[in-house]
Amino acid sequence: MWMNLGVVALQQGHYEEALERFNHASALAQSIEAKLALRKALANLGWTYYLTGDLVHALQNLKTVQVQEEAAGAALDQVQTLTNIGMIQFRGNDLVAARSSYEAALSLAQSLHNPEKILSAHIALGYLLLRTDPTSAETHIHEASRLARLRQNDIEQLDPSMLEALLLAQQGKTPASEAKLLELVKRSGASPVVQWEAENTLARLYEETGQSGEADRWFKRAIGTFHRQRLSLKSVELELPFLENGSDLYLDYMEYLIHRHRTDEALAILDKSRAETLAEGLGTAATGGDGLHARALAARLHGTILVYSLRPQTSYLWAISARGERFYTLPGSTTILPMVERHTQSILASKDLLTQRESTGRALYDALVKPAEAMIEPGGRVFLIADKGLNSLNFETLIPPGDHPHYWIEDATITNARSLRLLAAVDERQHQHGLQKMLLIGDPVYRPEEYAALPNAAAEMTSVASHFPAEQRTVFAGAQASPASYSSSAPGQFAYIHFVAHATANEINPLDSAIILSGASGQNAAYKLYARDVLTQPLHAELVTISSCYGSGVRNYSGEGVVGLVWAFLRAGSHSVIGAMWEVSDVSTPALMNALYSQLLRGSRPDAALRDAKLAMLHGDGVFRKPLYWAAFQLYSGR
Repeated sequence: MWMNLGVVALQQGHYEEALERFNHASALAQSIEAKLALRKALANLGWTYYLTGDLVHALQNLKTVQVQEEAAGAALDQVQTLTNIGMIQFRGNDLVAARSSYEAALSLAQSLHNPEKILSAHIALGYLLLRTDPTSAETHIHEASRLARLRQNDIEQLDPSMLEALLLAQQGKTPASEAKLLELVKRSGASPVVQWEAENTLARLYEETGQSGEADRWFKRAIGTFHRQRLSLKSVELELPFLENGSDLYLDYMEYLIHRHRTDEALAILDKSRAETLAEGLGTAATGGDGLHARALAARLHGTILVYSLRPQTSYLWAISARGERFYTLPGSTTILPMVERHTQSILASKDLLTQRESTGRALYDALVKPAEAMIEPGGRVFLIADKGLNSLNFETLIPPGDHPHYWIEDATITNARSLRLLAAVDERQHQHGLQKMLLIGDPVYRPEEYAALPNAAAEMTSVASHFPAEQRTVFAGAQASPASYSSSAPGQFAYIHFVAHATANEINPLDSAIILSGASGQNAAYKLYARDVLTQPLHAELVTISSCYGSGVRNYSGEGVVGLVWAFLRAGSHSVIGAMWEVSDVSTPALMNALYSQLLRGSRPDAALRDAKLAMLHGDGVFRKPLYWAAFQLYSGR
């Protein structure tokens, strides 16, 4: 039963449920010594972990399965397991181990005289060896092509044909490669993946031969093919991981345009790859993105927009203000991301970064912000559209150069945005200026063995509530602070929504991230308001505040950014969301939130109100002036 339920959950994209059910199936099979069932449960676990990007657990499970299959003499199953292990190692860039796994799968398939498995192994080795050993790759590619022709299966011939085209291109046989790719495009309709890869390869081929018009056309075709396939997906949980498949298409075209000094067009292509799922959920038209619109947008926002794209060797920055648009090259991600990690670790170690002689906060400012300093007005607004990896960095904690060390938050009011098109939609919404209603949910009842009590939650609830008249606030506390209370309150009617509770950020399936609330009917059990459930109820809030640990989320998707609770509330329709990047202090947070709402109810914008609340802590005399306490919370703009 558990196995079948796991398969259903996997097909629906509910990965956490699938993992839970396959774990149940594994435990049950082990308890009754059902070896075949155990192998299948562990194999399913491994594949589910692979789909979620958890390569470590995927590899652990499948290696266990492989050993058990070998002991049981299940050779055919072992071929598939070895191939899957190779895929995981290839994706993890362990190419030596991947080759070993693929070659073992091929050898075993040949001993079984299984043409289908032999063909799959040759194809896998062909793709891998084109990167490391083209001479050996040629042998496998030719054999894959021969076997595919013998089997007379049109679908099975697509990958070998693609490999032949790639090999010809690598050998400098451009006309032959071009002809093969054009032929492949005509007959690859049944496999969109092969089609967009063929189209993108044609684009790069034309780029290398200086045929810019053809390169442009085929880059656009490849992106169009990918986009149409993505639109065929109906589940958000399938759309998010699917985006990983097409990120290189956009980035290849972006870099092609940059190398031809067409940086405005490159920005437009990059922006089209950003926050697509979020924008579609909000019904936002694909506006903004070219230089003219971006400048008008910066003028309308009275600020500077910084758009980043991290690439391994050279990264890129577009700085846009009312005065103009500038393009900069930056150090590659191999340089920047280790610095981000060291900087964040220093914050989490509760260090006073301003007193450190050698600070990564200074180096990161020099690398990421200083090139565009002239585009940013002193004390002005800055909208950051970051890239994968930079989403875990709080730019407010960077340290500008000068004789008086200080954090960048003292020089700028910073908001995190997802894309230019979403920022461009800010003025298109009907803001509810007269509506000041607050929905306040928190201080839940927890079982001690499940979640620790929040001693200062009641104080924060009282403080936040005090800023709103009784008739303008709806409060659910204690046993009433439940997911059911949130759903039944018609949350779309509130201008402000505030949670005071524990939260979990789920890296395996971000839509399983949850705010931990009370059980129904006063039961002393923790229940979860899942991110996926938040998506089902439209919001019109000016601001949602998740006063919890890790509210921002931890899982990055290419183009979409960090997905979790913040993302879910933005997609549900909230104009802005405040969430935490790391664990927050139950002691310091109530004061921060009190200052936040004091400023909001005086008419401050959310970005200015949060900045003022943080500066009050930063300028204090106690331990709370350290970034660990004030820098966890970030403001995220939806539109």
